[in-house]
Amino acid sequence: MATLRTVPSGATQGAQVPRVGMATLRTVPSGATQGAQVPRVCVWGRWRGRGAGEGAPAAHAWPSFHNGAAAGLALVPLSGLTIDSEWVLYNKPRGTTEMSTEHAGFLMGLGLNGHLRDMPFMNIYEYLVKCNEMISVGLLLGLAATYRGTMDVQATKMMSIHLEPLLPPTSIELDIQQNILVAALLGVGLIYQGTAHTHYSQLLLLEIGKPPGPEMENCVEREGYALAAGLALGLVCAGAARARSAQAAPLAHKLRTYMLGGDKHPLTGSQKEKYKQGSFAIREGATVNLDVTSPGATLALGLIYMRSGSAALAAWLQPPRTAYHLDFVRPDLLMLRIIARGLVLWDSIEPTEEWVESQVPETIKPYCFVKPTEDNIDYEAMNQAYCNIIAGACFALGLRFAGSGCEEARDVALRYARVLLAVGAKSVAELAGRSTLEACMCVCLLAAGMVMAGRGDLDVLRVCRRLRARTPAHAPHPHAPALTHGGQMAVHCTIGLLFLGGGRATLSTTPTAVAALLAAFFPKFPTHSEDNRYHLQAFRHLYVLAVEARLILPRDLSTEKLCYAHIQVIDLQGVVKEMKAPCIIPELNTLKEVKINDPRYWPITFQKDRNWDQLKLFLEYSWCIDIKQRAGCLSYLDDPQGFLTILAQTLTLDKANIWSTSADNIELFTNDDKIRNFVKQYLVKDVNTNICADCLVESKKKKGFKEVVLNRQCLCRKYTKEEREHLQTLGMVTYECVVKDILCALPVWTTFLKIIKTMKPDPSSYNIWQIKLLLSQIDNHNKRVMNEMKIDGQETQNEPLISSEFTLAIKQKVSNIFDSWESRLTPYLRKYLGLPSSRKISTCDDDVKKILAGFLVYHDLPKGGLKNAVGDDELSVLLNLDSLSVEAQSAVWQLYR
Repeated sequence: MATLRTVPSGATQGAQVPRVGMATLRTVPSGATQGAQVPRVCVWGRWRGRGAGEGAPAAHAWPSFHNGAAAGLALVPLSGLTIDSEWVLYNKPRGTTEMSTEHAGFLMGLGLNGHLRDMPFMNIYEYLVKCNEMISVGLLLGLAATYRGTMDVQATKMMSIHLEPLLPPTSIELDIQQNILVAALLGVGLIYQGTAHTHYSQLLLLEIGKPPGPEMENCVEREGYALAAGLALGLVCAGAARARSAQAAPLAHKLRTYMLGGDKHPLTGSQKEKYKQGSFAIREGATVNLDVTSPGATLALGLIYMRSGSAALAAWLQPPRTAYHLDFVRPDLLMLRIIARGLVLWDSIEPTEEWVESQVPETIKPYCFVKPTEDNIDYEAMNQAYCNIIAGACFALGLRFAGSGCEEARDVALRYARVLLAVGAKSVAELAGRSTLEACMCVCLLAAGMVMAGRGDLDVLRVCRRLRARTPAHAPHPHAPALTHGGQMAVHCTIGLLFLGGGRATLSTTPTAVAALLAAFFPKFPTHSEDNRYHLQAFRHLYVLAVEARLILPRDLSTEKLCYAHIQVIDLQGVVKEMKAPCIIPELNTLKEVKINDPRYWPITFQKDRNWDQLKLFLEYSWCIDIKQRAGCLSYLDDPQGFLTILAQTLTLDKANIWSTSADNIELFTNDDKIRNFVKQYLVKDVNTNICADCLVESKKKKGFKEVVLNRQCLCRKYTKEEREHLQTLGMVTYECVVKDILCALPVWTTFLKIIKTMKPDPSSYNIWQIKLLLSQIDNHNKRVMNEMKIDGQETQNEPLISSEFTLAIKQKVSNIFDSWESRLTPYLRKYLGLPSSRKISTCDDDVKKILAGFLVYHDLPKGGLKNAVGDDELSVLLNLDSLSVEAQSAVWQLYR
């Protein structure tokens, strides 16, 4: 990945690194004994008039930070769920300032993946006490991401140290850099994410309108601070209005003032005394400075009322309908209003061009990209408003369908990106300004990338390649100038989204995830590599908080190769959707069941109330789901249409084939060498053809061994009737085990066949007990099946290892063997049961005793069971046999008759 980190010129330093972090997200296994590998960023390039060389050292800080963040985001633990804190401390750099800057990004990357939870707070203090700006920014954001939504006290204290509003009034004033303040402010929002905490909501609301001062304080990069406060407020109260929280209404009116303008709210508490003496550098007056407060307030309002469908809030966020009112709104703020309006009217967003065009007021459309003909119309304002409204609508569309792969939404976003790209090459582009066109085009492209995240869509990639080629050295013509640093960053972020997590992950659309996406892809791009005025660059990595691994990747358990398989997903409303894996499934919070439902593979079911966590572990860490291929079926690579498996399916479903099976049929079902060798050695007898092992062994003892080997002829005798029956039975068992894919039962059944074969010449009570256990298990299974209620279309849950027909055949063989012994056992059985007999059991042979013991065990005959039978009274005999089985009653009744 070193080539992706190479920066060719000073105009694009750090722009390509986010793409690396996205594409390699959680793809590099990290062992406890392996050191951290952070590839270096190449900052050598060629400048016009300066030749080749290295950029200014001051411009390397944030590219190095992003490089370290990409390295930290790529790591995934080999064992366990988190990386041990000792490993993090062991990889703590001890070198130059550049290495510490990369380590700052590395810490943030680990924190975004939740790997800083085990780090002791004493070690965190050792990092912060150095007062390194980059280290503090990365560690505070990583720590807040690790403890997001937990309201952890220790993590809150770490943020409070850097924020004056959270400190006591008598605390010592600390000289803290502006970027650290911004990072700590958003960190508070992450820690209290989704809690709607009253105190922190009010505090963050006041920080949006924080005035400049006192004296020279809070006078630089106030826009980024207010935006961070608004995003943090949106994180804390995300979706609060939909949940009917009491915090939403009081916040809305104050946020409306920060968004649309009005008189400043009176200061309270410690702020009243502190800001009594205003700033010496900035005089704002008594009204709100919309350039500072509007972006954060607009996004906070949209996040608080997300999915609420409030018509009143939507009216607040509606763009001006007249040219007069349009002059009072900055064009780029219109984009944010449309985005916030889309969040409020979430369910009404449609992936159509009609919906996008409906966001543009009718008073603007006639003056868009046409030759100016009226003197009283501000064409520049009209065209800039149109571009920003269209871009905002596409961005809202991208958030609504983020990670869904909706082709209609992608086509709409790409269509407007191409329109803006084409307009940029015409003279009418000056009506809106090329910088506006570039920014809006990049926003539309980002929206398409969010929709197709993790899918590597070629249509989006083609547009990205076309824009990426517009560098200063290869600009096509003056009407299509090179992309700025911010444009290149947006293009590379789109490429990274397309290959998010190596194609294994995509984006979620939960309220907190949407807030994270807004913070990461805020549509105000930096002008150079060190630009943090409007948006802190470290926030660009917060997209990780919206990433969700949803790629179903089947893998054949036998071959350990990836394969295709059909799956079935059922959402919370019970709607069933059929898909073919590998594929990205819908969001997990909208599903209640995921099932591998393919006729060629054994089913696997994940249910939300049973084993849902196991599915998440497979998606996050295992990356593959192992599935077992059914016997007689081929993979979709070997048999795409399934024609080769028709014969196998026919033989599997037809129960009559088991009685006429052959070795060739068995070999059709499996490629397992063990089964093939078993069939070759035990089920195939090539008489008078190829020489077998038995003949080779016998021929060694004879003089004609060489002649036999040269002739390659088998001299085996033909099988007897009993051997043929045993061979047929063994073939039936093998066929049944192979067809039903229960090869583990084959040794068990061969043992039973051996028992039956040796039962007649050498009976044993132990073998009889084994047969009884087998028959009782089958009987119990049949009783359960009879008692179960059958539902149409539902598969049978309990299926025996071997068919009932084959079990009955075994039972009949055992009965035939006992019938052949009956003439020898009749006198002794009569004596044992208490009937008149001239024979004594003690005088019989040992073989007869074994046979008698087996007979008695098999039928459970009690000693002297007919002793109380009176003469030829059949009724008394039947009463004595009432407790015996049907087979035992039949045998005893024959003896009595």
